[in-house]
Amino acid sequence: MQVHRTAMMVLGVAMLGIAVGIPAAGAGDAAAGKDLYMKKCKTCHGADGQGNPGVAKLLNVTFKPLGSEEIQKKTDAEFKKIITEGKDKMKPVKDLSDADMDNIIAFVRTLKQ
Repeated sequence: MQVHRTAMMVLGVAMLGIAVGIPAAGAGDAAAGKDLYMKKCKTCHGADGQGNPGVAKLLNVTFKPLGSEEIQKKTDAEFKKIITEGKDKMKPVKDLSDADMDNIIAFVRTLKQ
C-alpha cells in the first residue's frame, strides 16, 4: 500500500510539473548529445551555445545564449518543436531521431548558466 501511495505521489508531482511547464528531466545522453550538437548545431549556435557572431551578422539575428534562463525554461517538447519545425530564421534540423533530439536537449541543458 505504501509503495502504491509513493508511486501516485511521484506521478502527481510529474503531472504538476508538466501542467505548469517545468522542463522535464530528459532521458537523453548529454555526451552523445554533445557529439550531435557539434555536428548539427555548432555552426550557428557556437560550441559554447553563445551563438556564432559571423552567422548572426550574416542572418541579421541575435542569438540568445542556450544556457540563459529564457532558453533553459523551455520544455523538452518546445525544444523538439523548434528542432523539427525551425523558428524565425532557423531552418528545421533534418535527419534526427527522437533519441537524437533527446540527447541534444540533454547536452543543451548542461549549458545552463
